[in-house]
Amino acid sequence: MDRAWKWKIGGVVFLVLLSVYALLPTILGIQEQRETLRAENKPAPFYFGLLPEKGLNLGLDLRGGIYTELEINLEDALFRRVNITVQELVREAEKKNQAPTTWDLKKDLTLVATFSDPKNRDAFSDRALKDYQIIDGNAEYVFERHSAQENPISVTLGIPDRFKESLKKEVVRQAVQSVRNRIDRYGLAEPTVQRQGENRIVVELPGIKDPGRALNIVQQAGVLEFKLVDARKTPVELSELIRTTREKNNQPVDAYGYEDVKKLNEWIDSSIPAGTEVAFELVRNETMGEVVGANPHLLDQRAYVTGDMLQSARVDYQNNEPYVSLTFNNDGAKAFGDLTKAHVKEQLAILLDGNVHSAPVIREPILTGQAQIDLGYGNRAQLMKEAQDLTLILQEGALPARLTVATKTVVGPSLGKDSIEKSLNSLLFGLSLVVLFMVIYYRWSGFLANAALLFNTLFIFALLAMFQATLTLPGMAGIVLSIGMAVDANVLIFERIREEIAQGQAPRSAIANGYGNAMRAILDSNITTVLAAAVLYQFGTGPIRGFAVTLMMGITCSMFTAIVMTRLIYEYFLTAKRITRISV
Repeated sequence: MDRAWKWKIGGVVFLVLLSVYALLPTILGIQEQRETLRAENKPAPFYFGLLPEKGLNLGLDLRGGIYTELEINLEDALFRRVNITVQELVREAEKKNQAPTTWDLKKDLTLVATFSDPKNRDAFSDRALKDYQIIDGNAEYVFERHSAQENPISVTLGIPDRFKESLKKEVVRQAVQSVRNRIDRYGLAEPTVQRQGENRIVVELPGIKDPGRALNIVQQAGVLEFKLVDARKTPVELSELIRTTREKNNQPVDAYGYEDVKKLNEWIDSSIPAGTEVAFELVRNETMGEVVGANPHLLDQRAYVTGDMLQSARVDYQNNEPYVSLTFNNDGAKAFGDLTKAHVKEQLAILLDGNVHSAPVIREPILTGQAQIDLGYGNRAQLMKEAQDLTLILQEGALPARLTVATKTVVGPSLGKDSIEKSLNSLLFGLSLVVLFMVIYYRWSGFLANAALLFNTLFIFALLAMFQATLTLPGMAGIVLSIGMAVDANVLIFERIREEIAQGQAPRSAIANGYGNAMRAILDSNITTVLAAAVLYQFGTGPIRGFAVTLMMGITCSMFTAIVMTRLIYEYFLTAKRITRISV
């Protein structure tokens, strides 16, 4: 046999072995075993390191999991960002004894600050208008003068529209990145996180076993704040004010959600001291963890210490009960130390996402830069899971905006398994029909085409595994279609060979002419289909792209198996076996 053909055979054998190697994690279930061992913190067997890290990546519809679209609350994000900047501005003014006696950031993002001395007002407004800007490509000033007429002891500042628009873009970008980071830290395999439209994030979590917990980690804002409790209204007075206000506005007594509390604060704004707000400390059933009540707290709106000042968060134990230990960075440690030193014997509320987690009394100054969040008592495993989730959220930092679930679809594992079974059945049924037809019509050459068809299917799955392309139900449809098209090239070649034999050509000449004459038609038909699939991939969305990817891979593999592999086998029998007749 010609040495060149030996190299070609060696190359084909290498590709087959490489394809089998790429699919070994899927065939042997190595990927699932790896995930189980990681979850249990157990070492993997040594031979796992010899195999590919990942196998065939199944999509949400085949593996089960959760699909959700999260809507970004941009209005809330803008208010929070500007509020942080205002507090920084006030702190700078305090250092120079130029702080306002009162200040209020309105919902329309206008800042009204009142001063006892007009000079302080001028210094405050000059600093706000000239020094406060966020540089992201281009400098954008945070504040602008809201009106030309000013009260001698007050100033009203607004926010430019250009700054609002640039801030919205930044918030969306950060939200997508924060969600992606949380999912990566959670340890999920092959998640999909992408922006959709102006203010939505699409999240796909295939193979997730606890969708509720995963969605809570992704969605939870993770805003950590330390605020002082205002004692100017007793708990009884505050509870009575909340009760009557809710009755007047037809709000349920158990409405403790973010939007409900936000509305409540708007309604009672004129009935509570300026610069304060109401927040609730939720009371949960220790057995089921359900909310059974809430204690209201009147708090200073100013957050003296925030999660942005955290250096680390970890799970620790006290009396065999888990809690979250917090360590602040230098700025946070100083702010926390100054706060506790100046307010000994006052209550300090620890808030997470607007809810009071606890409100202990400051017994002495805390200068170590450390604090803790107690999780109470109850089921230890449940508390441990809660502590781990909270630590993950705090470590990754707060989301730049609150996320609400716009749509959610949970695909159960049994449904995914049923989809795989039906897809494989259709795949096998179509394959059987093609195999049977080829054997009956083209005899021994039909067996040759069928062998190429099997290798074609192997190559498709191997390419999907190597490039980590996600296999979905539409993708399975693309594979089924490519199987039907895979023998198209062989049919063209076999018909050309038949014509050459009918004209009296010898086997070697008939095969050479058959492949040569069929090549143009094969290339025309397959390139046209690849171009159509490329258009589908470019302009289509998820399912359509999955179909296009597998179709392009199937056509590419079918051309290789039909043109290279089948001819290689013909050459082997012509050269090594010296056949004098072709069964076609």
